[in-house]
Amino acid sequence: MSRMELSAVYITKDAGTEFRASLASVVDLVEDIVVVDSGSQDETLMLAEAAGARIFHHPWPGFGAQRQYAVEQAKYDWVLVIDADEVLRPEGCERIRARLQSAPAASAYALRRRSYIGGRAICHGDWGEDWVLRLLDRRRGHYDASDLVHESWHTAGPSERLPGWHMDHYTFASYADMLHKLARYGRLNAEQLHRRGRRVGSWMPMSHALASFLRSYLLKQGFRDGLDGAAIAWTTALGSFMKYAIAYELQQQERG
Repeated sequence: MSRMELSAVYITKDAGTEFRASLASVVDLVEDIVVVDSGSQDETLMLAEAAGARIFHHPWPGFGAQRQYAVEQAKYDWVLVIDADEVLRPEGCERIRARLQSAPAASAYALRRRSYIGGRAICHGDWGEDWVLRLLDRRRGHYDASDLVHESWHTAGPSERLPGWHMDHYTFASYADMLHKLARYGRLNAEQLHRRGRRVGSWMPMSHALASFLRSYLLKQGFRDGLDGAAIAWTTALGSFMKYAIAYELQQQERG
């Protein structure tokens, strides 16, 4: 099938082992691949060049600002925002193709993804029902530059869920990898919370951590994924604890 007037947009830095498969999953769908890189030292840029991507070098300003910059570099107004550790399924390609060929009514579409730890699929808990707003009409929305982490697309029109399963997300290679990333994201979440002026009480780290664990492991039945489900619930709880604990610490430091 012919490729579409659609841009696939990546932000990268040392993209990792799934980037080759991710690029291969979109190369027959889109006319344009954009890679905005913030200092990769591995084979990321070589893989992007081999896939025919247009490469932009841009210092890291935070997730929201980097995503917005990447979207602005796209050739086409319809954009598929995809991460380097996400692989589009063939059925996802076909559903995207069919939707864009039929004069889409919405300004953005959420895609459903399956996440993995070390190649093991996660079917329950916080990751079980995972929809992400990634197929976007850039004329009718934007990313918030103030989002240091957990950036989201703010659409000016209606959004819909595109039926089916669309991509696989190889988010962590191991439990050790989960802990490594937790430290970075915990700090970023805390800084974002602090910058936005949220007042944090000393009781909030524990209460938010407990609520996160109960939601992921019990309410969303993460226990059905065995040890993986427990690992997700515990690291989510620890991440929540550190987010509020670090934000509280920053707040106290500011008060002197």
